[in-house]
Amino acid sequence: MVGPQFSCSFSFPWGLALTTTKTDFDFGDAKLIELSSRLKFPWLLSNGFHHPAGDRKRLLGSGQEYLVRHLDNGLRVGSIGLAGTDWPSNCSALPPCEIESPVQAACRLARHLRVNERCDLVIALTHMRVPEDMDVANATATGDSRIDLLLGGHDHEVVRRFAGDTDLTAENVEQGRKVSDLEVDGRLPEAEGNIRLVKSGTDWRALSLVRLIVQRDENGTVVGSTVKLQQYTDTQAAIATPQPPSNVIEMLEEIHGRVGKRVQKPLLHSAVPLDGRNFAIRSQETNLGNMLADAVRAFYDTEVGFFNGGGVRSDLILKATVPDGEPLLVRDIINICPFGNSLVVKRLTGEAIRLALENSVSDKHTDGRFLQISGLRMVASWQRPEGSRVVDVFLEKPNGSLEPLEPVRTYTVAMPGFIAQGFDGFSWFPQMETIVGEEAAMTDSGLLLAMLGHSEERADGDSDHNAHATGIERARTLTIVGQTPSDSLPIVSPVVENRIRFVGL
Repeated sequence: MVGPQFSCSFSFPWGLALTTTKTDFDFGDAKLIELSSRLKFPWLLSNGFHHPAGDRKRLLGSGQEYLVRHLDNGLRVGSIGLAGTDWPSNCSALPPCEIESPVQAACRLARHLRVNERCDLVIALTHMRVPEDMDVANATATGDSRIDLLLGGHDHEVVRRFAGDTDLTAENVEQGRKVSDLEVDGRLPEAEGNIRLVKSGTDWRALSLVRLIVQRDENGTVVGSTVKLQQYTDTQAAIATPQPPSNVIEMLEEIHGRVGKRVQKPLLHSAVPLDGRNFAIRSQETNLGNMLADAVRAFYDTEVGFFNGGGVRSDLILKATVPDGEPLLVRDIINICPFGNSLVVKRLTGEAIRLALENSVSDKHTDGRFLQISGLRMVASWQRPEGSRVVDVFLEKPNGSLEPLEPVRTYTVAMPGFIAQGFDGFSWFPQMETIVGEEAAMTDSGLLLAMLGHSEERADGDSDHNAHATGIERARTLTIVGQTPSDSLPIVSPVVENRIRFVGL
């Protein structure tokens, strides 16, 4: 595990490999290569190449195309790492690259591993969404290109899919069933059979225990495999937590000591629970999403504010702290917006705004492109075809009145720079006029911390500084509803206002 400030090397004697994910490129390709060199296990990335490739394709980062391990039981196991085709659209730090079709790469490499490397089993480590995972699973179900199991990421849910399953919704743990339908005390029922795909949630909260059982013919040749699977959705509730290795404890104590004073400072209270769960903020209006979009719009005093769900990373509900709870900390706010994304202002036509809202409710909305909105009211239908799901859009005036969005009129829109650059499918944004660019921008985490009083902005002779201070005061006025008498910390109390309403056809 490594980062720009802290590092610690681990070795895994049983021969573990990891697949590179898009967030590993947050500090650039060269930094990833440098940090990876400190680790004692390999990284796999089979279908992500630098572009232009030149005479020979060169894999991104320090990725290996495949890995072959000879186990003590005599089995030869091949592994590959697959990137999703959405990487270039939602990872701003990627170098110019080409993502080969995961199906094409999987079939090609699985065949090579079985025929040329004489592997008995092939496992794919993936960082893709469920639909692409299932495309690969279905294309590699039999024959020389068979992959025995896909171990997936990218989606933040616990997932398992059997051969023949057609459910492409990551929120369903298995075909047509949600976690709440099956979970008991943080544990799912055991499953066994031709399981093709396993995903294990996020942030170390969930766990999948997988047994891959080989089937041999009379000559001892491996001819197939089955999977026995036990999954936990909440390891703290379901199993005793083991004692971490001493070197991990020492590393964590060092890190906590260096950053603890900064992030443990009490910052605010909330009168209501703040909903930042991934599945919620990437598919519906939430009160935390409203607060973020309001703050962005108020800071720049624009007509409209956007905040993409993928910019919120906490994936939890922060409990209400009023009247008698402990205050939320600086750490809690940083966990909501850890990337320090720049907040910019664009001038968009009404038609461009409507297109953005269509992209927000597209089939890929769970990638993080779902927009939390301020200054707008929107009616949409999931039952309509993709591209025509937005039914109505209204501009909300300061006095609360609504007026229809005019296609040719232009509006000022504040938004994260990530989507302004065209990522997450907002490909037309870069061509639209920029009013405030990234060089003069406030960041999302910086705005929240300043708005809540962690850093005081005071007017002085610098016009840019004064503009920031004025913007922070506007954001405070819109989002803060009072102070607690005991510690004088600000109180927020955002609500869901039906800004985004879903209807039938």
